[in-house]
Amino acid sequence: MNAIAMAGLLLLLAPTALGAGTEAVVVDLDTDINPVTAEFVKRAVDDAVAGGAPVVVLRINTPGGRLDSTREITKTILASAIPVVGFVHPSGSQAASAGFIILMACDVAAMAPGTNTGAASPVGSGGEELPKTIGKKVSEDASAFVRSLVVPRGRPVEDAVKTISEALSYSETEASEKKLVEIVARDLPDLFRQLDGRPIKRVGKPDVTLKSASFTFRTEAKTSLEKALSVVASPMVAGLLFLVGVVGLYSEFQSPGAILPGVLGSICLLLAFFAMSVLPTNWVGIGLILLGVLFFFLEVKLTTHGILAVSGGVSIVLGAVLLFPRDELAPRGELWFVVGGAVATTVILAGLSFMALSVQRLPGRTGVAVLVGQVGPVRVGATGAQKVFADGTLWEARSAVPLTDGQLVEITGLDGLVVLVKPSGRSEKV
Repeated sequence: MNAIAMAGLLLLLAPTALGAGTEAVVVDLDTDINPVTAEFVKRAVDDAVAGGAPVVVLRINTPGGRLDSTREITKTILASAIPVVGFVHPSGSQAASAGFIILMACDVAAMAPGTNTGAASPVGSGGEELPKTIGKKVSEDASAFVRSLVVPRGRPVEDAVKTISEALSYSETEASEKKLVEIVARDLPDLFRQLDGRPIKRVGKPDVTLKSASFTFRTEAKTSLEKALSVVASPMVAGLLFLVGVVGLYSEFQSPGAILPGVLGSICLLLAFFAMSVLPTNWVGIGLILLGVLFFFLEVKLTTHGILAVSGGVSIVLGAVLLFPRDELAPRGELWFVVGGAVATTVILAGLSFMALSVQRLPGRTGVAVLVGQVGPVRVGATGAQKVFADGTLWEARSAVPLTDGQLVEITGLDGLVVLVKPSGRSEKV
């Protein structure tokens, strides 16, 4: 009985062999690391497990991104029921910053010739250097995170931690020599050939041996919603949505009741704020843009002879320049595209403000401003009621002196729906 139990235990601890001729799933991680990316990776891995795939290949080409989303992806990798192979591919790709941490979380780390990885020093949400105390805390936390990933797989701790403490980056040759990656492969077939028969060390799960020489593969595609959210999370699109939203709401405030500009502006602003929640955004830039819109609004209400309008334009353009910081390790937008959009927004807001001022300066077309000064004939009814015809309407009239039918009177004011009149001084009657 003891011998049978021992044999069963050895069988349980022995590497599991997965058969050949099965279909691997390739998941492309080729954007900034953000909540949309993390959700896509989780869904793709779950679908691969449910579909009976023997392995997931996470094909990496990213400049990095958010640390919280990176942790979500590493959780997905560590919890996966099948091995996850990280592969920096094709040539020219990088697994920088957060991408390096994800590569180290994979059961097998591989790189293609002409790729690099590392430079994982934490930076602020805007790509800026962190204050000394906070920076040290975040750096120590990230270092411990990396150590927890590399130690169970026997990768060198010191070289991995240096990507955080010293922002070091390694080519595929250097990473292979330092044993940070296990495989350097030209493409997916070459990767599968080198994986064939190799024991894969897993964290908290039995080791696995793949028979992968004849693996085929399919690429997991993003859903329509994931593609749409990925597009929205682009700095260029986010900046454009924000500016369009600002113009829409400004138009609605200037012309209440138009409806469409307000609805469109609200939708664009909400989408922009979603995008900015997953992008490294400088909130000073957002504040400057909103301040510029306020200046344009006040220009219409106050007499500043264009001073507030000019200040608003300058504020919006400066806000666009600062909106998405340009940093080599942070997601970047096309600066001139966003600035060009800000200039266009300034021109549109200036035009809307000019139109509002022009309308305010027009003479009144209704009410007292129109009626006062008009001359019309009096009509005295059978009951003695006096009315006067003015502005296309028959008004009830009241006068301090007696009036006769047909007498011309001049309107001097309005009391509710009663016009106040006086003899016009003309003798003719109508």
